[in-house]
Amino acid sequence: MAAVATVSGPFRLDWEQLPPPVRDIMARRTGGDAAAREFARHVDLAALAPRIAAPLLVVDGGQDVIPGVTNGEALAGAAPHGTYLSVPHGDHLLGNARPDWLPHLADHLTHALIGARA
Repeated sequence: MAAVATVSGPFRLDWEQLPPPVRDIMARRTGGDAAAREFARHVDLAALAPRIAAPLLVVDGGQDVIPGVTNGEALAGAAPHGTYLSVPHGDHLLGNARPDWLPHLADHLTHALIGARA
């Protein structure tokens, strides 16, 4: 893999701190409360992050704040070639702020793949 990017991806989930509506959605999507708890337990990238060898760009929206979800800043910090971009006014998946992060993503991928800026 030559380059990696993630947008609004969690670094870690803490089931006990997640709001009830989020836990309910996870339970419906995973097949029940026990499965959702188990899924959340596995969302912890602390051990994986140092092994990400490719250049990594992590993009988060500053308005995408959910109790119990650790944003991607920790992932970027723990990855050997990680870069973190926070868009203060960005919502979840930053759909409201595309012009403020998509060019950075294009530059990141272009530079990683061909060694030049877009």
